[in-house]
Amino acid sequence: MPDTLPPLRVEQALQLLPDVEALAPLRGMVVSSSRSRPSTELHCTVGKRHVEAALIRARIADVVADFSGHIADLYDAAVEALECEQRDDSPRAVRALLRAGDREWRVGRESQARVWYQHALRIAEGLRERGPEIETLWHLGELDAAWGRFDAAARFHQRSFALAETELDFGSAARACAGLGDIALAHGTWQGAASWFARGLQYAAGDQRLKGLLSLGCGEVGRLRGELQVAEEWFRRAREAFERTGDAEGIVRVLNAWGQLETDRGRYVEALASFREALAGLRGGADAPMLEMAIRLNGCRLYMAWDRLPDAEDEIRLAEETAVTHNFTHQLARVYMLLGYVRRKQGDEAGFVFFEKAIELCRGRQPALRLEAEAYLAYSRFLGEMGDRDESRAYRQRALAITEALGDGPILSQNHAELDLLEAR
Repeated sequence: MPDTLPPLRVEQALQLLPDVEALAPLRGMVVSSSRSRPSTELHCTVGKRHVEAALIRARIADVVADFSGHIADLYDAAVEALECEQRDDSPRAVRALLRAGDREWRVGRESQARVWYQHALRIAEGLRERGPEIETLWHLGELDAAWGRFDAAARFHQRSFALAETELDFGSAARACAGLGDIALAHGTWQGAASWFARGLQYAAGDQRLKGLLSLGCGEVGRLRGELQVAEEWFRRAREAFERTGDAEGIVRVLNAWGQLETDRGRYVEALASFREALAGLRGGADAPMLEMAIRLNGCRLYMAWDRLPDAEDEIRLAEETAVTHNFTHQLARVYMLLGYVRRKQGDEAGFVFFEKAIELCRGRQPALRLEAEAYLAYSRFLGEMGDRDESRAYRQRALAITEALGDGPILSQNHAELDLLEAR
């Protein structure tokens, strides 16, 4: 077969592969190993990237080995649970099941992780010891929060917190408070978030990592309220806590938050330095691709606030590479919304392709309703500025329908206000 065969586009390759569980790793590799052609397609999205079938074939053994290792880990956890039960150690059996759920979550198999966690919860609820149930509820709360199911996440964290308080398990109570504070932040209820973070600090005692995370939360509340001096003080406390335990990832989180703070202050040079230091910290050993993605997205927003659109686009494309490499579908949707925003600022009508791809990603195998509503709002603004008022209104109404169904107060109010402005024109 000649070496000059044209490469396949990702969208073409995925259409040829059935979307079944057995091929999920292979489909993921098609995306992660794809490449864009330098500067040939200005409006290229992941579906337009190219992949070589020969490269896929050459890596099949690696994919099979990785998947076999993944399955072996799951079987090992399951058998450990059986062994623990045989020794009448049910709490440890529950933790073995949680470990399997964590393994599934790390590779993006969220629905499978949920099955393991829920099974662990059913067993934990029947035990006299409440520790395994507290831990399992926290895992479920974190999983739901990560995928935007904040109401369900809050219920899990509330149950975890109530049990931890009853059992005088102060570390678990503090951890549940951190989760509830993050959910309140996501809902835009600053006072509720501040209360949960402050309460968590009362329980954290000598746990420096928990103190660091809760202090970060307090700082984020201050930043979002516009109380930048207050935020700075909390971020300093967070860094001190992480430095006491040598928590490299915690320090990177502080640097990321500090970069956002400097961006809000309009100190763009300092913000850029903080984001770069954060990325350097990750390269120094911390294996946290999701955190890297968050830092890169914040760097993109910095360049846009700075009105350095070419630099913003370069940074966005770097973020796109990270999202594609790790198959971060929802983060990739955010990347394309940012690219659409850049095109909007440039008056480029063809930028609509980025919003449409973002919406498609939000509606994939792992639906993200809140993110989908956000994409509709961003697309609506783009269409409005391009002069298509009817389509703009239609997409805003789609966002409104989702936020009404979810009961998202702050977003709902914003949506209603912007719809009123459109109707008045």
